[in-house]
Amino acid sequence: AIGGKEETMARHVQWLCLIAIARICELNAAAFLSSSRNEFIREKYVASATFLKSAVEPASINDVENAKSSGSSLDPSLSDTFPTLAESLKPLGYVTPTPIQSASAQRALDGENLLLIAPTGSGKTLAYFLPAFSKAIQEDGTVLVVAPTRELALQLSGDAVSLLSEKMDNAESSVLLAVKGVAAPSPEQLGRAKMLVGTPTEVLLVLTRVDRGYGFISGDTLSAVVLDEADVLLPPPPKGLRTGLDSGSRKKKSANTPQDARRKQEQRRKLLSAKRQGVEFTQSNQLVSPTEKILNLIASSHLVGGDDASPAQIFAGSATASRKTLDRLNKSLRNAASAAAVTFNMVWSGDVKACRPEEGALEADAGGDSDSSSESSDEPQHTIRAVTVPPQVTHQYVQLSKESAAQPTEILKAVASVTKVLNPGIALIFLCGEFSKPKEAAKANAKPVPKGSTAKARRNSMLKYKRISAKIKAQEQMKQNDGQGASISARKVCATLKEFGVESEPLHVALGLEGRGDGNEEDTPSCLVTFEGSARGLHFDDVDVVFVVGRPKSAASYLHLAGRVGRSSAENGGIVVRPGTVVSFCTKGSSVELEKW
Repeated sequence: AIGGKEETMARHVQWLCLIAIARICELNAAAFLSSSRNEFIREKYVASATFLKSAVEPASINDVENAKSSGSSLDPSLSDTFPTLAESLKPLGYVTPTPIQSASAQRALDGENLLLIAPTGSGKTLAYFLPAFSKAIQEDGTVLVVAPTRELALQLSGDAVSLLSEKMDNAESSVLLAVKGVAAPSPEQLGRAKMLVGTPTEVLLVLTRVDRGYGFISGDTLSAVVLDEADVLLPPPPKGLRTGLDSGSRKKKSANTPQDARRKQEQRRKLLSAKRQGVEFTQSNQLVSPTEKILNLIASSHLVGGDDASPAQIFAGSATASRKTLDRLNKSLRNAASAAAVTFNMVWSGDVKACRPEEGALEADAGGDSDSSSESSDEPQHTIRAVTVPPQVTHQYVQLSKESAAQPTEILKAVASVTKVLNPGIALIFLCGEFSKPKEAAKANAKPVPKGSTAKARRNSMLKYKRISAKIKAQEQMKQNDGQGASISARKVCATLKEFGVESEPLHVALGLEGRGDGNEEDTPSCLVTFEGSARGLHFDDVDVVFVVGRPKSAASYLHLAGRVGRSSAENGGIVVRPGTVVSFCTKGSSVELEKW
């Protein structure tokens, strides 16, 4: 290198020799290199992993700098990694992998079960679709995809058709949708399909009630299972099934105290009440979600294909997944294998493991400038936080009075004013908190669970509940009579915005899940209206603004709302992050909480 290459290659050799000296002398290589007097050595130490990766074919210093700035230019292209789908990737413009795709590709091809944790808009969908489809094509198998909302399920089915269109002549008929409002597939359609995507309840109905449903997930047919937004599909036990005496922080002094007896009695009563309402539990009295029922069904159908059936590979993903999400997922898989009376490794081939993008690649993909990165190169590296929003997203809020914030008409008037000022190409309007009609309706129809250790205490709790419910209903009726009702439908929001001069449409109507009431089939308006729960996973390439009407229920929920902008997309063979704006409409008190998020 010294004799035949440029001076920079000689410096690289000097840098590698310093690492060798540090290893031989049993010194801390990081401290040794960072204290070096050679400025070149100190700057290039942070790119050690990138340079060692290309040691077989030494790159010039410019190549290393480009790899450091782009985060993935030395990584193989998606077409090279997944040659089975190369013909489909090129027309779609997918060439350079995003950080999460680079981190997960080889592990997925090696057969690992993965939980992908990366920021919103970072390419998680493609990260598990590519290995899942490649495996299914090679094995002539099927793929099952489960999503929490029908809007996301419809979007995923469209992405699947795009990927399979160059590989199959009948890609649209090979991808089936199982969501509310769409007719269930016929046995013939299910027998020809390569992929079934839908919401948990509808997928479960198709698999159990449609002929050939069990054949779709048999051991010799099912190749991969995708759980998009796994933290929503596998929620923690509801608070209604917990008792006031349950506390993990309290030390248990004795197993036979009166407090323990009351706790067990209260828990037993709640479980019996839930079972009478049709809630399903495991033998250890743990709640079974619809997604877990699907996993149980897959495990019980595994041996249908014979003893030599290969395990299905698991792919899950979410921007807000945590260690608890990973634990719940692995526990659900073990419970499914146990319920089916088969060994765990026979059905799932191993535990699901977390997969995150490398921190340096994530920062480079976010578009950080070189000055800031060089200044912070001596700073200690921190663990990646899953809950992140790209820096290209601008967060703003419109402060309203308490009276105006309680009236939908006043808030929508403010939304119309801001829309006319920003003039976005595409805007998403999310109804959150008190304006989220489905959530309010579910709470209103929920059956109360009596509290108390005695019959008298339970009667008193029910009487108190009835008094409070009657008072709340009276207040809501007064608000509706005054035109101040909080809950509002998406169609009513669109009608109100039209009065203020802004054309809009419900998101589920724009996606074709429901027809337009007036029969008008004109182009989709620039503003689309939906609820907070529909935000997860939705991807639109050209969204400029997200309007948040009402207070989101948590910081994680706000993350998914804001994540509809700042999405990664392919451009000129690379990955770019589109900028965007999030505008929230809230009171002064809510704005303080919003700034903390």
